[in-house]
Amino acid sequence: MQLVDKMQLNPISRSKAVCQLCRFHLTQKRSQARQFQAFAARFRTQPNRTPKSLCTVSKCIQPQWSRQRASRITIQRWQSTNPHVSAGNIAISVKEVRQETDNLLKQEEVPSEGEILAVLEKLQKLADGLSMKETTPESRDANRDGTPASALLSLDGKPVSSMSLKQTVELISNLAHRIVRHPTVFITPTILNTYTNIQLRLHRPSLLPEIFDLYASKPIPQPNTHPIQYQPSQLHAPANAIPVPLATRALTAAITAKDLPTALSLIETSYRAPAYRRAKALKSAAPAVLACGLTPIASYATATHLSAFLGLNDGASSTGVFAAGLLTYAGVVAAMGYVALTTANDQMRRVTWTDGTALWARWVREEERAAADAVALAWGFRGRERWGEEEGPEWEFLREWIGERGMVLDRVSLMEGME
Repeated sequence: MQLVDKMQLNPISRSKAVCQLCRFHLTQKRSQARQFQAFAARFRTQPNRTPKSLCTVSKCIQPQWSRQRASRITIQRWQSTNPHVSAGNIAISVKEVRQETDNLLKQEEVPSEGEILAVLEKLQKLADGLSMKETTPESRDANRDGTPASALLSLDGKPVSSMSLKQTVELISNLAHRIVRHPTVFITPTILNTYTNIQLRLHRPSLLPEIFDLYASKPIPQPNTHPIQYQPSQLHAPANAIPVPLATRALTAAITAKDLPTALSLIETSYRAPAYRRAKALKSAAPAVLACGLTPIASYATATHLSAFLGLNDGASSTGVFAAGLLTYAGVVAAMGYVALTTANDQMRRVTWTDGTALWARWVREEERAAADAVALAWGFRGRERWGEEEGPEWEFLREWIGERGMVLDRVSLMEGME
C-alpha cells in the first residue's frame, strides 16, 4: 500500500519505469534482427553467379539429356559456320567438288600444290561434316554393323537410307583417292596429311597403305614440260619417309577397325620403309656421329693445354699420353651408352627381337617392333595370364608375319611364370 501510494503520488517516476521496460523489449528485437541478418548473409550469393561447390556438383550429376542437348548445340554451331555441308546442299557440294576434281585432273600441265589443296580441303570439310554427326544419339543406333558408312550419321539427323549414305562416303573417299593417285599430282607432306585426315574421318584406313607407298615411289612430274615428263623417285631418300605422327594415327585407326591386313600393310609402308630408317639415322644418329668425330680433336687440344699448364719437360710425350687417356675414357663411356640404348627392353611386352639381331638394327627398327607389339596386344587376350593361348588363322598369320621379320611373338622365357 505504501508503494502504491508513492506511485500514485509520483506519476513521473511511474512513466519512467514503463519507458525503461519498453526500451528493453525494443533493444531485444533489434539485436535478434541483426543476428538473423548476419546469419542470412552467410548463404547470400552474388547475383548471376553460382557457387563453385554447386558448379562442381552440377557437373558430376549432369543428366544424359543435357549432354545430348549440348552435343546438338555444338553441331548446330559447327553447321552455322560451315553452311556448305548442311543437309540441304550436301549433294550440291559433292557435285561441285567432283566437277572441280575433273577440271583439275584434265589440265595439260602439272597442277600446283595450292590448287590440289583447295579441292582436298573442300573434301575434308565435307568429311568433317559427316563425322560431326557421330555425336548425336541417332548415330549410336546406326553404328551397329561396323561398316564405314554406318559409322557416319545421316545428314542433319534425318533418316537417310544406308545405301545413299554409303554412296556419299565412298564418293568423297574415291574423289580424294583419285586426286592423290593421279600421275600429274605430286604428293607433298601437306597433301599427304590432308588426304590422311579425309580417310580417317570417313573411317576408311584401308586406302592409306597404297598412298603411303606412292609417297616414296611415285614418279615426280616435271612442271613446264609439254608433254609432261616424269623423274624417278628415290625410294631411300630421307625426305620420302612417312612422318611418325601420321603413321601412328593411321595404325591406330586400322587397329580400331580390327583390320589386320591394313594394320600390317601400314607398318610395311611406314616404319619398315628404307626411307624411314635413313631419316631416323640422319635425324637422331647424326649428332652422335658428329660428336664422335670431334672428340679426338677436342682431346688433343685439351691434352696440349694440360701439358703446358703443368710445365712438364717432355711436352710431346705427355701430350700424347693425356690425349690417349681422354680418348679411352670417352670411348668407353660412349660404348656403354650405345649398348645400354640398343639393348633396352623394358618397353617390350609381347614382341621381342630374335637372338643375334644386330644392335644397330634393334635401334633403327624400334618403332617397327613397337607397332607390331601394339597390333599383337590389340588382337590377343587382354589378360596377361592368358597370353600365349591365342589361336585362329589371323593369330597364326600374325605370328608368322612377325617371325619373318626377325622378331618373336610371346617368347617363352619372358612369359608370366616362365622366368
